[in-house]
Amino acid sequence: MTVIAERPGLSRPCRLQPAADAAPVLAEWSGKLPTARLNAEAAAAQSARVRCNLWLTAFQWPEPVEHATVIVHELVRNAVLHGSGTRHKDVTLRFALTQAGALLIEVTDGLHTFPDFDVAGTTLGGLARVRRRAAGLTWFPTVDGKTVQARLLAPEDRP
Repeated sequence: MTVIAERPGLSRPCRLQPAADAAPVLAEWSGKLPTARLNAEAAAAQSARVRCNLWLTAFQWPEPVEHATVIVHELVRNAVLHGSGTRHKDVTLRFALTQAGALLIEVTDGLHTFPDFDVAGTTLGGLARVRRRAAGLTWFPTVDGKTVQARLLAPEDRP
């Protein structure tokens, strides 16, 4: 588990490769969620919700933490159900607060593709709940698989 936090006002290059937000990262948390056990989907999603709640509370996220925890729960659940290949069982969860005030939530799994991403979650299911709550949802390939990123805007950036 890695925790990186820097003082506000000091920018640094973004290690997360955010696809939806190019602002420098002020604070970041990253950790693996083991999924190679019985009831992995529920256990990983619950662990992710707890970590999200603790981290956002510690960094005083100005929005209701529950919005972010629902997104984290659904992204981790999807990664365990659909993205954990036979070689890459663990799922990596990352949070980052950008200098612009946005919250980036990233979940990385071992599958290199995201079939039908544009239509996934347009009506029902976990990704539909994510799309309703997040300002942006995207994905990008990584060396070990793919990362799905949700972006929540700071309150002052909302329309």
